[in-house]
Amino acid sequence: MKLFINIILLLIMAICIWRGCKKGFVSGIVGILAVIIALYGGSLLSSKYAGQVIPVLEPFVDGYVDSQKTRSAALEKMGYGDSELSLEDVLAQDSSLRYDYAFECAKSLGFNDKLAERIAEKSVNYADKTGENMTESVISILCDTISYVGGLLLAFLLILILLVAITNIGNLSFKFPKMPMLDYVGGGVMGLIKGFLYCSLFCWILGFFGIIIGADTLDSAALAKFFMTFDFITGSLI
Repeated sequence: MKLFINIILLLIMAICIWRGCKKGFVSGIVGILAVIIALYGGSLLSSKYAGQVIPVLEPFVDGYVDSQKTRSAALEKMGYGDSELSLEDVLAQDSSLRYDYAFECAKSLGFNDKLAERIAEKSVNYADKTGENMTESVISILCDTISYVGGLLLAFLLILILLVAITNIGNLSFKFPKMPMLDYVGGGVMGLIKGFLYCSLFCWILGFFGIIIGADTLDSAALAKFFMTFDFITGSLI
């Protein structure tokens, strides 16, 4: 799987650079702006409307997080696997374990370590703010995150398709006839940046699917691990 992911990332970079060289410098800049606008426009739309699907999503997340299997696995990870104490008793005795519990719940759903850490932080803060117990808080944050990410991806694709269609209809491509090397090299550089954006977003998305691709796959895939270190693009999304 990690080889497959690395190949996909290489293909994304190669295609973006090739298309950048072909389309030119100005078109490359327009393409980068389209990706950025689509990403943050999708984030705004998802933040506003994705919460409407939470009532549908919540029973499934609730059933998974509050299941005996998930509770037992979390207690095992926290060092209380052989204890007769319930999860609630353990968390009541040591409130610092609330973070560990939320982290393990997110990991059990397939989130990578970095995403699970953010889920854990938000869950603890939410519990402190609302007074809910940790299970309820984790469920609320997970539902909010899953619905937001799904809405973001859908909105991002729709906005990006719309922007690409507009640029094609408007024939916004422009080349420097007397400076073909500027178009070629500049377009390639813009394609490189665009590919970098796509790869970073792709790895961020895969970070939610560890249950399918394997929990440690991204960390063991060299290119994926590289792109995941640059989270200035996706770090503010959740």
